[in-house]
Amino acid sequence: MKLRTCIFLLFLLMPALLQAAEQTAAPGMTIRADVMNHDAVSDQIKASGKVEMIWQDMTMTADEATFNRSNQTLVARGNVHLVKAGDTLWGDQLVLDTETGRAEMENGHIFMAQGNFRADGRQVAKTGDDDYALRDGGLTTCDAAVPSWKFGASELDVTLEEFATGKHVIFYVKDIPVFYFPYIILPVKRERQSGFLFPKFGNSSKRGAAVDIPFYWAISPSQEATVNLDVQTKRGVGLGLDYRYKLSRSSEGSLGGYLIYDNNENKERGQLVQFHKELFSDSFSLISSLNLTSDRNFLTDYGEKSGEYNRQYYDSRIVLTKFWDHWLTSAQTIYTQDYYTGSNTTTLQRAPELSLYAVREQLPFIPNLYFDLDLLATNYYREKGTDGQRAVLEPRLTSTNSLFDGRLNLSLFGSLQVRGYNTNRVDPGLKDDQLLAIPKAGAQISSSFSRIFDVSFLDLQRMRHELVPTLSYLYVGDKDQSSVPLFDQLDRLNAQQTLAFSLASHLGGRIAKKEGAAEYRNLMTLRLLQHYSLSGSRTDLLTLTDDSRRWGDLTLESETWVHRSVRLLADLRYSHYDHRISSTASGVEYNDLRGNAARISYRMVDRQLDYLEGATSIALTRPLYATYTTRYSFDKHDFLESYYALEFRHQCWSVTAGYRERPNDRAWTVNFNLTGLFGIGNSPTGGAR
Repeated sequence: MKLRTCIFLLFLLMPALLQAAEQTAAPGMTIRADVMNHDAVSDQIKASGKVEMIWQDMTMTADEATFNRSNQTLVARGNVHLVKAGDTLWGDQLVLDTETGRAEMENGHIFMAQGNFRADGRQVAKTGDDDYALRDGGLTTCDAAVPSWKFGASELDVTLEEFATGKHVIFYVKDIPVFYFPYIILPVKRERQSGFLFPKFGNSSKRGAAVDIPFYWAISPSQEATVNLDVQTKRGVGLGLDYRYKLSRSSEGSLGGYLIYDNNENKERGQLVQFHKELFSDSFSLISSLNLTSDRNFLTDYGEKSGEYNRQYYDSRIVLTKFWDHWLTSAQTIYTQDYYTGSNTTTLQRAPELSLYAVREQLPFIPNLYFDLDLLATNYYREKGTDGQRAVLEPRLTSTNSLFDGRLNLSLFGSLQVRGYNTNRVDPGLKDDQLLAIPKAGAQISSSFSRIFDVSFLDLQRMRHELVPTLSYLYVGDKDQSSVPLFDQLDRLNAQQTLAFSLASHLGGRIAKKEGAAEYRNLMTLRLLQHYSLSGSRTDLLTLTDDSRRWGDLTLESETWVHRSVRLLADLRYSHYDHRISSTASGVEYNDLRGNAARISYRMVDRQLDYLEGATSIALTRPLYATYTTRYSFDKHDFLESYYALEFRHQCWSVTAGYRERPNDRAWTVNFNLTGLFGIGNSPTGGAR
C-alpha cells in the first residue's frame, strides 16, 4: 500500500520537477539544469548540474551558471563550453553579456571549424562579433595537444575574416622557440585572406642567395593579387605581380609581370603578361593577350618565374570575334618577339588581320553538295625587309555520298586558292603586285567494319573491335610562286598529286566491377598512314623527306591502355629509303591516383631533335613525397635540365625542398606553408591559389 502511494505521489510531482529543471530566462532563451531556482529580489536564476543554456544560435554548457535577468549577464563556471555555428569557446569561467555578445573567459580556448584555427590564452575576451583578445596565448591550425607549430604572444588580437596582430611573438616548432617577432600580422580569414605568405628561400649559381617574399591581397570577392619581393644577392631586387579578376560571368582576366634592375647588366629588365576575355553576347567576344619582355635573353635568365625559359618566340594579340549560324568573322592584331633572330626589326608583324569563314552549308536544291569559304586579309609590317599586304580567298565545294547501302562513304571536294599581294621595299626577284590562282581538288573513300567478342580474361567480359580503312587523293596545281614574298607557309603551296592510305583500329572493352555494374573503356587506338606522291615536291616538312622520293614515311600512331593506370603512346615515322625511324614521339605513363605517377618519353626528329624526357612522383610514405624530372639530349650528350623535389605534408603545414640543375645554372629552393595562415582559399576565377 505504501509503495503504491509513493508511485502515485511521484506521478503527481513530475510536472513540477520538470518545470523546475527548465525555465525561460528571457525571450528566446531557455535554461535547463538538474537544479534551478529563481531569486526574486535580485532577479537572478541560479542553475547547477548539467547546465545548458540556448538562445539565438548559441548553446552554452557548464557545471553551474547564474543569469541576471535585469542586466542580461551570464556567469558560468566549470567546464564551460560556448558553441556558435560550429565554432567553440571553452574554459574555466565565463562572463557573458547576452545582449552585446561580449565575453571574458579564464584559461580559454577557441576553435573555428572552417580553417581549423585554434587559439588559447590565460585570458580570452570576445570583444565583438568576430573580435577576440588573448593574453599570454597562442595561435595554430594543428590538432595535437602539443602542436607541430604555433605562434605564442603576450598579447594577441584576432579579427575573424581579417588579421591577427600580436606583440612579442615567438614561433614554436613543437615546444621549441625558433623565431622572435616584436610585432606580427597574420591572416586568419577562413576563406581568401590578405596577408604575407611564407617566404621561399633559395640559392643559385646565377642569382646567388635569394629570398622571395609574397604578399597576397584579397581585393574583393571577384579580385585578388599576389605581389612578390624577390631579393637576389648577385642580380638585385625584383618585384613580381600576379593580379586576377572575374568581374562577371562574361568578363575575366589577369595582369602580371616581373621587374628587376639587373646588377650584372646594369639596366632594368622585365616581363609583362596580360589576358582578358570579354563576352559581349553569346556570339560576340573580345580576347586580348600580351606577352612582352624587355630583351631577348630575359626568359633565359628569369623564365622560371613564369615557367617558360626556352621559348623561340612570344606572340601578343588582340582578337575580336563575331559568329552567326554559318558565318564567323574576326579581326586581330599580332605582335611577335622572335628570340632566335639577331634583331626583332626583321620580324614580321600582323596588324590588322581580318578573316571571314563560311561554315560548311548545304546548297539549296542540290542534295549532298556543300559550300564553305575561307577569306584572310593581312597587313604585314617590319622595320627592315619586305612587307606589304596579302589577301587569300578560297571557296570550296564538297560532295558526300553513301554507296552500297552505307558500306562505303565517298567525299569529293574542289577549291581555288586565290592570293593577291601588294608589297613594299621589294627585294630583287619579287614583284610589287601579283595575283595567283591555284586549284585544289581531292577525294576520300572510307568504310567501317566492327565485331563484338565475348571474352573471359580477368575482369574483361566483352570486346568491340572496329577497323576503318581510308583511301584519299589530293591534287594541288603547279604554279610558280618564286616572285611573291614569303610571309608564312601559305606563300609556298607545294604542287602535288598524292595518294594516302590509312587504317585505323579501335578496340574497346566491357570491364566488370565489384559493385556489379560495368565499365566501358577504350583499350587501344592504332592508326597506320602511308603517303605516295604521284608527282610534285615534298609534302612532309616534319620528317624532311627528299623531293625525289615518292614514298612518304610510314606513320604509326597509337594509344594503348595496358592497365587502368598504365598508358602507352607512340608516334613513329619509318623511312623506306633509309630503313630506319626518321622521327618519333613515344612514351609510357603511369598514374595510380594515390600520389604515385611516372612518365618517360623519347623525342627525335632526324637532324633536328634527339632527347629523352622523364618524370616521376612517388608517395614514399603518406606524408613524404618525392618528385624528379629530367631531360637528356643525345646529340649534346648532356642533361638539358634536372629537377629534384622532396615535400613533407602534415595536417597543418608542409615544406618543399627543390634542386634544379641546368647547364648554366644550379639552384635550390625551400618553401614552407602553414595551413590556414599562409595558404589562399578559392580564387575569384574558380581555381585554387
